[in-house]
Order: sequence, then structure tokens, then C-alpha cells
Amino acid sequence: MDIDQHIRTIAQFQNMTRWCDRLPGRRILVVGDIMVDEYVWGEVRRISPEAPVPVVWAREETTRLGGAANVVHNLVSLEGSVSIIGIVGDDELGRMVIRQLEGIHADPEGIVVSPDHQTIRKTRIVAHNQQMIRVDRETIRPLSRELENRILENCLRRIPDVDAVLISDYDKSVVTANIARSIIREARNAGKICAIDPKIGNIDNYKHCTILTPNHHEAARISGIGIDEANVIRHSGEALMKRLEPEALLITCGEMGMALFERDEAMQMIDTVTQAVYDVTGAGDTAISALTLGLSAGMSFKEAAVLANFAAGVAVGKFGTATVSIPEIKNAMKRYVT
Repeated sequence: MDIDQHIRTIAQFQNMTRWCDRLPGRRILVVGDIMVDEYVWGEVRRISPEAPVPVVWAREETTRLGGAANVVHNLVSLEGSVSIIGIVGDDELGRMVIRQLEGIHADPEGIVVSPDHQTIRKTRIVAHNQQMIRVDRETIRPLSRELENRILENCLRRIPDVDAVLISDYDKSVVTANIARSIIREARNAGKICAIDPKIGNIDNYKHCTILTPNHHEAARISGIGIDEANVIRHSGEALMKRLEPEALLITCGEMGMALFERDEAMQMIDTVTQAVYDVTGAGDTAISALTLGLSAGMSFKEAAVLANFAAGVAVGKFGTATVSIPEIKNAMKRYVT
């Protein structure tokens, strides 16, 4: 890096850290599929005599907010003021989710407790800091008209009072076509940001949102472009921009960084700043949380994408569904320029 470029990088770092100071207190509404991430921590001492599989001696179990609730946890860790709308079952796990959300000072009043639904749980068996297997417990059923109306009413009532809406769609039934399209339309009419972490099968529900954040595999599949084709990221992004007409699109590309697309602009690549990858679980939640907060604080799409890139870089250096803080992001930025 030559001296002029180094000086420019330092100036950009100083500007970004000033923007970080504007994140606290931004009001974000999260809508999506609530889950619980459960971890069984242990070690392998032998192979089972019953089958050629390792026996894990369990020494600790922990539970963490997952899915859309993990997005909330990330936003709170970045000092946002957050409320959430979704569904949990009328079970102890659902009650635990609400207690944990209250414990981090997020607003769970928009959560619908449904006796017809099971709170989704993903259990990961981890030995020697290596995930060995994941067990999912879920019963996915379409929303009744009554539940859909309750969720939508909760959303529309809250949109006028927030800076941004973040839809976290894990395709577990909460984000129906009607809910997604109504939220996007209402947010656009109210001049609010609407950021979406999409699912492939629901892609056409997200037309005209502010920004979407698929990963490069999802973008390629959605656009029908083979992942092994030359310039796949650029072609996928251009196809999605044409198909969905968002204001912007941010494709996360793993070790390649991120690709940002804006209307009538050429693709901009944002190089990865990751120091070491420990676990990518939940990194997408961290990225879209930082991105949404940055946009709600007045950042440009490029500035918010850079913020998201640094936040994700910190998250993948932690194990499991982790959160990051503003000081951690600032420290990552500082290491990048020194």
C-alpha cells in the first residue's frame, strides 16, 4: 500500500468510526422465523461398540437465540432499539425465548404464542470445538388466516414508529407472500428502509424492497446461473436487480468478500477483512444487522456494506451464533489500517 493510499484508508477509517457512533438507539423492527440454537458441548473419548460412530461425553448444554431472534440479539449488541414479530409455540422453549429477549431489552410484544406451533430448535453436538452433527426439531405448517392477519396487523402498526424493518426469512412459514409484500409496500410508502435476508423459494415476494442480502450460492441459484460460470457474481447480481428492482443488492461471497449492486451503478467488490474463520454460523445475521443499522443511521449503501463486512469478519472469528459489538468493529477497523 503506497503512502497516499494509506492516508486515504486512515481517513475512511476515521469517517467509519464516526458513523459507528450514530448506530446506538436506531429503531429496528425484525419480522421473521424465531428459533432456538441449542449446543451440547463435549469431547470424544472412544468409538461406539454399537456402530462406527464417535461417542461424545457431554459436559455442558447452552441455548442461544436463533433465526430472527439471533438477528435481534445482533442488533441489540450493536446498541439498536429493537422489537420483533414472529411466532413461538405455547411451550417452555417459547417462553424461554421471550424471557431471553426481555433480558436483552428487546421488545417481544409482537410475538404471537400459538398452541398449534412448536418452537423451532436446532441442536448442535460439538466436540473439541468441532460441530459433529445437527438435530432439527420443527413442525412447519402454513399460517392460518387468523394468525397471518395478527402478524400483519402487528407489523403495520409498528412500521411508522421505526427507522427500518428487517425481514429474516428462514422459510418456516411466518414470512408469507402477503406479509412480505405488505411490509415492503408499507415501508416504502412511509419512507422506511426495508432490508431482507431472503430464501430462494420466496424470492419474488421481495420486489421493490430497499436491499437484499443473499449469499453467492443463493444468488446463482435464484438467477439460474451456474456457480462455475465465469463472472457468476456479476451476472447473478444484474439478473436479480432486473428481476426484483430493489434499491440495492448485497451478495455475500465468503472469502471473496461482498458484491454491492445499486441502481444504474456498476458492481462494487468489497474485499473480505476476515482475519481467521472459526465458524460461519450466524454470520449472515450479523452482516444484515450491521447493514440495516448503518443504513438507518444515514450511511450510503457502500458505507453500510463496509460496516457489515467488518461485523461479519468479527463474527466468523467466534464459535456458534455469536454477536458483535461496536467496540469490536472499531478494533477490527483499526487493525485493518495499522
